[in-house]
Amino acid sequence: MRVSAGRRALILTGGIIGCLLLESTCLNRVSFWGVRPDFVLMIVGSVGLASGWGKGLLWGAAGGLLEDVFSGSLPGSHALAKSVTGFVLGLAEGQVFKENPLLPAVALFIGTVVEQVLFFLAAGAFGQVRWTFITALLRVVVPTALINAVFAPLVFYYVAGLYEAPGFSRRERPRL
Repeated sequence: MRVSAGRRALILTGGIIGCLLLESTCLNRVSFWGVRPDFVLMIVGSVGLASGWGKGLLWGAAGGLLEDVFSGSLPGSHALAKSVTGFVLGLAEGQVFKENPLLPAVALFIGTVVEQVLFFLAAGAFGQVRWTFITALLRVVVPTALINAVFAPLVFYYVAGLYEAPGFSRRERPRL
């Protein structure tokens, strides 16, 4: 799909805010293995994979700050974790192909583990987490990473479509 940079920014901002609203209202009571999917992280990771580390870092910071505001958690903890994750996944730009749904799933599984560990370290440094690292890993990090890996190909496919290079439409194609 052909999308200008301004329109892409509006779509991504609306998507992040919409996901945060859904996660804090409708999906608040829905959980798999005691955890919920992190759609904001999936959007941030997909932006990084589709467009590189700069945009992954930028959208990670923006999405993380919005999540800090919506969740009422330690200010900056989600922003730090999501911006680092967007940056790291952005380093893999060009290595993940849209045609293979397994690659974005694996990349976002790893990205979720990185994001969750960073969040628990940041929150734990200020006494916000009362679990041990192993307990957090088994109860939250791995189940969240598995759930995100299931939904990741769908989110990545949509976000990567926003970053496709404009091509010829049917009317613009040259006749051979």
